[in-house]
Amino acid sequence: MTKVKELNIALLGLGTVGKGLVNLLNENKDEILNKHNAKINIVKVYERNADKLEKFGMDRALFTDDMQTIYDDPSVDIVVELLGRIHPSKEFIEGALKAKKNVVTANKDLICMHGGELLKVAKQNGVTMLYEASCLGAVPAINTLKNNFLGDEIKSIKGIFNGTTNYMLTKMTQEGLSYEDCLKQAQELGYAESDPTNDVEGIDAAYKLCILSRFAFGLDAQFDDISKKGITKITSQDIEIAGRLGYTIKLLAIAKCNNQKLEMRVNPVLVSNEHQLSKINGAFNACTVEGNYSDEITLIGRGAGSYPTASAVANDIMNFAHKMGDVGQRTLKKAKIEKDGQMKFYIRLSILDKAGVLAVIAKTFGDNKISIESAIQDKNDNPEVKSLIIVTHSTSSLNMNKALDKISKADVVQSVDSVLEVLG
Repeated sequence: MTKVKELNIALLGLGTVGKGLVNLLNENKDEILNKHNAKINIVKVYERNADKLEKFGMDRALFTDDMQTIYDDPSVDIVVELLGRIHPSKEFIEGALKAKKNVVTANKDLICMHGGELLKVAKQNGVTMLYEASCLGAVPAINTLKNNFLGDEIKSIKGIFNGTTNYMLTKMTQEGLSYEDCLKQAQELGYAESDPTNDVEGIDAAYKLCILSRFAFGLDAQFDDISKKGITKITSQDIEIAGRLGYTIKLLAIAKCNNQKLEMRVNPVLVSNEHQLSKINGAFNACTVEGNYSDEITLIGRGAGSYPTASAVANDIMNFAHKMGDVGQRTLKKAKIEKDGQMKFYIRLSILDKAGVLAVIAKTFGDNKISIESAIQDKNDNPEVKSLIIVTHSTSSLNMNKALDKISKADVVQSVDSVLEVLG
């Protein structure tokens, strides 16, 4: 009989995901043994307060508030970091790697900003750092990009990378709730923090896009190279108009690569109701990968929360049980950043209700090489003003900015109310 493989873990943090991992390892221990011939032992838990271990039914003797005891313990095979935030997690992981401990982390902020330097430390010390759980929870996006497109060139990745904003936009679309009411619900359900900035401003999704772009394209994508626009300015009027036009508004993370030139953004998008991403609702995440031969493949699943993220952490741990290849290390080429994206636009303007207005706007678009696909007028709160909704053909984003700058200054235009990308 093959000897059972034992892996000893030092767990950093007993928060939402830490608790989920403890429960998963307890409930699935027989399945892990039968399927993988492995036994996972938690031998140390780093926390500030030992009472937390007893609260979760764990042996108080596992407690430590001194990371050095973990570094010095020869029985520890893997350090699992679930503390979140960049500091002190960065220092803890670096210390573990230098102590020749393998590391598993779910820390997207840290991996996005400092993953490269930590991977170098891991390589220098002959150990591995895995971080599947840093992107999209239980959705195996990193492993898919690394292992399932070996014979294909990835042209783009796009998707719903933040469950909180997807939940909010779903509620706004299906129930007509205001942004403020949806945010309050999301906070009450634990989807959104008391300070929701990272979610609603697209920062969380941008961290994940940065990490996944490195795997998709082999280019050294950086967080600051991603343009970010959140959902705080999305109105019920835009959602209603989008529905009439056959679209659903989603916050999408989008990365495209053309001739080693990388285009990356996070912004609200009118997604055609014919597209798979328009149908992803609630707190679910999705990632659509487009290859030059495989076309589009979409991964869907819960992207946040205790158990989905704990599942991804457990999968990384089992990689060590099988001594599988290192998903974390890859030589990256320097990325050239494309500042002028090509896309379709939805524009909503408030215009004076008088003759000749459409001609002025059409001429400005034409002068900037922008072709209009459709235009409709809609009601406005002001009886002397109409809302003009325009959808363009695919065009240069720089040309669009120039056109809108001129249009916003025209006497016949009261305001530029909304500018959104259109997909499909």
